[in-house]
Amino acid sequence: MKLALLFLGMAVLYLFIGWLVSFPIKLRTYSLSSSKLSSSVRIAVVSDLHSTIYGQNQQCLLHKLRQSQCDLILMPGDIIDDIKPLKGAEQFLDQAPAIAPCYYCTGNHENIDTLISPEEVKKRVRQAGITVLDSKKETIKIRGTALTICGIDDPRQYAYVDRDRQEEIQLMKNLGDMKASSEYTILLAHRPERAEIYAQFGFDLIVSGHAHGGQVRIPGLINGLFAPRQGWFPKRAGGLYHEKNTELIVSRGLCQRWYLPRIYNPVEIPILEIHPLDK
Repeated sequence: MKLALLFLGMAVLYLFIGWLVSFPIKLRTYSLSSSKLSSSVRIAVVSDLHSTIYGQNQQCLLHKLRQSQCDLILMPGDIIDDIKPLKGAEQFLDQAPAIAPCYYCTGNHENIDTLISPEEVKKRVRQAGITVLDSKKETIKIRGTALTICGIDDPRQYAYVDRDRQEEIQLMKNLGDMKASSEYTILLAHRPERAEIYAQFGFDLIVSGHAHGGQVRIPGLINGLFAPRQGWFPKRAGGLYHEKNTELIVSRGLCQRWYLPRIYNPVEIPILEIHPLDK
């Protein structure tokens, strides 16, 4: 009996520590390279905020972004939540463009017409000075390096039912094939479980969120316990993955919910350092 209680106590302590370490925002750096770049580029990924508030007027989150010294901020969806008040998202959206140019695509929670309609979401994001990529692309230059940044709306338009995959393929076709591009191409698409579809179109980099890091991790053993539309032990919970000739970054996101605690799964801002590769 004593051994059982001791084991139970240790398990509770282990989980409690795992919960505590998941609170501070972590800057998680990934180093990539490409022969298409003439100078290095530093990109911050802010995903799945779900209107979570970090300090007064989002100053903790914004401080982390400034600390990253990023050239760009990419937002692959779910900055706004379909249930939480908009305040946290609006505080972040209104201040982020002062740090670096921002690019955004919708996530599944922003395509649910509860607090605010999908079109109102995009209108509000644009009002903040952020570029909305809904089957659109934009080419920019950073220190002489050209980047083409693309994005698609999340395909889930109605409640919790997936729309036809063929519609998502059509969204990709609207953007066009990127295999022949001489510029470094980036796709913002919320769902990492659809990476096989996205990779067919020849992007150099795909940036996603949605999986929330699998919610629960056991470092060195389980990278993620459960993720939406991936189920138990998701293949793409969070991190750097390779799909065909495309690199996929899946953010573990910034969402905090009391009823879905994160265990050994810190909220994060992935920082992508993309360097020139000698030809």
